Amino acid sequence: MIAVTGTATNSGPSFTLCEHRNLRFVALFLLYFAQGLPFGLIDFALPAWLAQNGASAAAIGGVQALVILPWTFKLAYGLVMDRYAFLPMGRRRPWIIIGQFGLAVGFLVMAYANPGVHQIGLIAALAFALGFSSAVQDVAVDGLAVDILPPHEIERVNGYMFGAQAIGIAVSAALSGYLIAYVGLPAACLTLATIIIAILILVIFVRERPGERFMPWTKGSSSQRNLDLHLGAFGPIVRNLATAMFTRQTLILVPALVFIVAAWGIFLGLAPIFAANVLGWEKAVYSGWSGQASLVAGLAGAMFFGMMTSRLGARRMFIVTALVAAASAAIMLLLQDYWTNSAIFIAAIFTFNALVVLRGVAAGSLAMRLCTPAIAATQFAVFMAILNLGRTLASASLGWIDSIGGLPAMFTAMVVCSLLAALFAFFAKVGR
Repeated sequence: MIAVTGTATNSGPSFTLCEHRNLRFVALFLLYFAQGLPFGLIDFALPAWLAQNGASAAAIGGVQALVILPWTFKLAYGLVMDRYAFLPMGRRRPWIIIGQFGLAVGFLVMAYANPGVHQIGLIAALAFALGFSSAVQDVAVDGLAVDILPPHEIERVNGYMFGAQAIGIAVSAALSGYLIAYVGLPAACLTLATIIIAILILVIFVRERPGERFMPWTKGSSSQRNLDLHLGAFGPIVRNLATAMFTRQTLILVPALVFIVAAWGIFLGLAPIFAANVLGWEKAVYSGWSGQASLVAGLAGAMFFGMMTSRLGARRMFIVTALVAAASAAIMLLLQDYWTNSAIFIAAIFTFNALVVLRGVAAGSLAMRLCTPAIAATQFAVFMAILNLGRTLASASLGWIDSIGGLPAMFTAMVVCSLLAALFAFFAKVGR
């Protein structure tokens, strides 16, 4: 299980995250919203622009693979964050500030560089930099959530967080898709940087626990809880992590996590190709529909998916999500003769965006409940890295799958991955 929060004092309203429920809800929501911004640009707006200008499936898949690649190394980030912490500012907040700052700088550099459509190498490098900053922030935010959330808030807050990420993707996809098409890439990147900086300011002016510093040069001290919890050495962290990850339930659940995200990674690669080559959509059409779908999915995640998962059980919800994903991809295969009807593809966009948020809520809740107290942040980072490894493998394999059978082969691969995810989750027996 995870650590519980501190107890609020009676001296008046507190604006520390551990003591103020609404403040931690808002902070976690906004931080996950910020994590969605790079993916709205890299996964939707840029691929639509690249596809419209003749980029290959391999090139698009390569860019998408590099934005998610840093997320597969989240174990390393978690180990570093658990080992090195500036406790007077809190266990996680300094790292969150570093991640937010990196995102802002990444968007500003992309705006300044303004790469052309044939500069795939530069675009991929910038995507990697944004992915790295986002991954660093994600590990720190997940560690913060593990540290400050009481058990009864897990599913509900996972709904808020993954819903917020989808909303961030939606806002980014819509804004950047429109701005790239009608103003240019620099305008899109400057807009996203401004949003990141606004959220960074909020992070600077909140505390994790009472008495901590806002910044290194301000007054404050470390909380006793953080001093007691901080291990300060890699050895104990690694030993505890190895014990926790090599349980029967965890080893069976891991393939389920890889396969469910692989299905989504395949869809992310095929969707802009489908939009450009089958439907002949203009640049902003696909990113616009994707943005709307992410927004709807994010709102549903924030309002309903957390409560649904809490009532049904995280494992059952995961299995249901995987089976629905398999059925949806199979339906797309059966409707191949009607693919030129844009309504079918629009329905697929909304369906798969909703499923990815629901999957995130269920998988995130399972991961949090499997975490052990001493190494909870690092262990959660491992689970999330495993999730993103599936997407990296899928994106990197997109060109090979395309060479086998084009779009039908991609939808078939989605069916297979989703069914395997449901099968492994069924035998994992983790939670309800």
